[in-house]
Amino acid sequence: MPETVFYMRGAFPFMTGRGVPPELIADAKVLLELQPDQLGSLAQELTSFNGFLDKPTLKELVKSFVPNEDHAVRVYRLISQIDESLRQTNSGLEGLFGRMAETPEGQEQPLLTPAEFDEVKLRMSIIIKPYEGLRRQAKAQRLSEATGLRLEKLEIICDLRPVFDDARESVEGVIPYTILRIVCVGADGLPVAMETILTQAEVGELAKKSEAAVKKLDRLRALLAEKDLPIPPVSMVKKGD
Repeated sequence: MPETVFYMRGAFPFMTGRGVPPELIADAKVLLELQPDQLGSLAQELTSFNGFLDKPTLKELVKSFVPNEDHAVRVYRLISQIDESLRQTNSGLEGLFGRMAETPEGQEQPLLTPAEFDEVKLRMSIIIKPYEGLRRQAKAQRLSEATGLRLEKLEIICDLRPVFDDARESVEGVIPYTILRIVCVGADGLPVAMETILTQAEVGELAKKSEAAVKKLDRLRALLAEKDLPIPPVSMVKKGD
């Protein structure tokens, strides 16, 4: 059975419609459990970060300032999702605050009291900023995806294929064969798959070329490090939360 795919195009859901999801409010409320100085120190660290702020790196930086695991996850999620959404819609925090002040459809009461809302806005203004590391990461991500389809899954399947006699009653021999299956993410966000059969010699050639590519990439990354240029993480184009 093929994997189920839900296709959504455009801005994040909480940037459209009335209000924002309760999950976003719940993540924002965790800021009330943290000290403004604590948030300010984290914001300063993120501002001074001169590399590529991919999701694992952002998580680790948040954890270094927010020891509580649940709080750290919520703060990371808040920064990551709002940054991406504000960039997609070219809007600012004031627009988001306006939506947060609205009562979502199906909700009778606001999820924040007026006093909580004012304090959440103050603390979000401290920690939600257009960080250069996130902008740099998003730009590198776009460039990577614009110059080729992103790999989603790669499988090498080795099997045996029987060779029957003309009467299809007995097996006269078997043929070992290998299937290379590649699944990429297309320009529309949907999976694109292809398969090819490889001989044993072609599998060996593929292994040699892969090994040579790793050596080239290692040398290129070392060269960038010598020039003191930011280097995208190895897993930059992979999905992650």
